[in-house]
Amino acid sequence: MSNVGTGIHRVIQDADGEAATVTDGRLDVNTTIGVGNSAFTTYLQDTASTSVQTITTLIGAVSAITDCKEIIIQADFDNASFFMVGDGDVSSNDTEGIRLQAGDILTLSVSSTDNVSVRAPDGNQKFNIGIIR
Repeated sequence: MSNVGTGIHRVIQDADGEAATVTDGRLDVNTTIGVGNSAFTTYLQDTASTSVQTITTLIGAVSAITDCKEIIIQADFDNASFFMVGDGDVSSNDTEGIRLQAGDILTLSVSSTDNVSVRAPDGNQKFNIGIIR
């Protein structure tokens, strides 16, 4: 780099006109990443049924959120068994969907709470739901 711009001093400047700095051969960058206007909503603990139920149904028709960015599901630590998370065809055994045991957490990037369903083999497995919209 010593031959580049011989006799001319070139400086990289940031948007504020300040000279960029280099540490250990790397350009120093300071930035803030915006997360947009998101809201995080949690709901009362619920129980997975032996029949398929969507997240929209489980959080209640009155306060139901359908549009979302992410859904966070946590299996209660006291669960004695598992429940399954998946689409509308999720099974009550562990043959289709994602199996959550006590304490497991699953985060899904989805656009609607109607796209995610839960089902349990015995109908006694509890879980917590958080939704980012």
